[in-house]
Order: sequence, then C-alpha cells, then structure tokens
Amino acid sequence: MAPRTIPIIDFSQDPNVVAEQVLAACSTIGFFYMVNHGLPQDQVDRAFALSKEYFDLTAEEKRKHLIQEHNHGYSELYSETLDPEHQRQGDHKEGFNFRNFVNGKPFCPLPDLFAQNEDFLQSFSRYPRGGEASYQDTVRAGAHSDYGSITLLFQKDVPGLEVQANREEWIAAPLIDGSILVNVGDQMQEWSGGLFKSTLHRVTFLPEHNHVDRYSMPFFVHPEDATPLVPIPSSLVPPSSIQKDENGQVLTAGGHLLRRLQATYTYEK
Repeated sequence: MAPRTIPIIDFSQDPNVVAEQVLAACSTIGFFYMVNHGLPQDQVDRAFALSKEYFDLTAEEKRKHLIQEHNHGYSELYSETLDPEHQRQGDHKEGFNFRNFVNGKPFCPLPDLFAQNEDFLQSFSRYPRGGEASYQDTVRAGAHSDYGSITLLFQKDVPGLEVQANREEWIAAPLIDGSILVNVGDQMQEWSGGLFKSTLHRVTFLPEHNHVDRYSMPFFVHPEDATPLVPIPSSLVPPSSIQKDENGQVLTAGGHLLRRLQATYTYEK
C-alpha cells in the first residue's frame, strides 16, 4: 500500500541507509524528495531565471522553435495532452524540451537566449495563471506517468503537483526548499518487473495561486533508444510479461517513447 506522504531521503546518510530508503520509496509510492544532494542552489536559481526570461518572450519569438516529432522545441498552451483519455482540451501549460547534447552541442538549433546558456539546459515548463474565463478546468497538466526511467524535478514558489496514492486519493507534493523531487518512470517499472512504481501524477490549480504562473524544470532520464524494456535479472524482480511492439518484437525504450509522444503532442507541419 502506498504511503500518504512522499518520503524525504537525506543523501548525506550512509549509502546503505539511502539505498534501503530509495528501494522502499520506489516500490511503494514511486516518488521521493532528495535533500543534501550536493547541487548548489545558485545554479538552480539561475536556471529558473533563464526559464522565466524565455517564457516572457513574445509568442511570435517562441513559435520560431515549435516542438516537432524529435521532441525538441517549444510547446504552446494546449498543444500537449498528457491525459488524452479524460481531458476535454490540451494542458494549460507551455514548455521547452531539449534533446540530449552530443559532444557538448545541442541536437537542434536553439533560441538565442538558450544558445548563450547551453550549460544550463534541460527542460522548462510554465503553467500560466488560470484566471482567464475560457479555462474553467482545475487541472493544468493531466494525469500521466513519465515516459523514461527516472525524472528529477525542480519546483519553485508555486505548488500544485499531486501524486495518485491509490485509485481514490491524490496527495500533494509540497515545495521543500533545496530538494529535488525524484520519481520512477515507465521504463524503470518495466526493468523492475513492476517492483518500482511509475505512479500517475498531475498538476492542479490551487485557488490561492490561480493568478500566479508556476514554473518547473524536469530532467527526464532516458536510456539509448535501442535499449530493450525487459526485466533485469535479480532476485528482487518478480516474473512479469514483456511488452512487444506492433511487429511482435520486444519493445525498446525508443519505441515506448515514440508511442507516448504521439499520444501527447499536437505537432504543426
């Protein structure tokens, strides 16, 4: 049974203690806060400042780098639908995704602002304030699991993230100063035979923050595209079925990512 709060794990503890706590968190709720992780706060603050500066650009300027099927670029308001089965419109958020850098260089051309700060790039999201009459829903980002292996999430100023503890209950993921919120993704769940939980989560409007923008920076960890999604050999990993692609082959990390992206984004041609 999943806990009703997200555990906080102090990474300055003995490594064996940390490992036990990470195992417990990943096999129950699939989320934990990492504190005393060693990343300087001034670097995090600089990245958030860069994020705000970008999203404050004009719509015309941001649209010069619209996201395409390679999953790099700017996603407009409502162009991303994280819960297509239940949402009546796209998510009330905008973002900028970065592909992996090769030899220190970006996968695709970057906006000038980011090109001048290549050492600080990962993925930026802004959930604009929700006061406009045309948007009556309480959800900024629909319920979803993450596509990769793990996600490292940096949050600032405005809460709103919720985690599904069970089918009937959503619990808040509050802001904890200096922490990184870590969660298990779909690929890690596959490798662990379901031992680790890729838990549904969403972002909601809180009435007291309805007129404030919310910023976040997720770092999505993905393996090489050809990596097969099969359980690893371990006494801890239970037997489980292996996912196949449309050709009957073992599903790969890249194949899984492509499936999820095609269901999530509306691309402009």
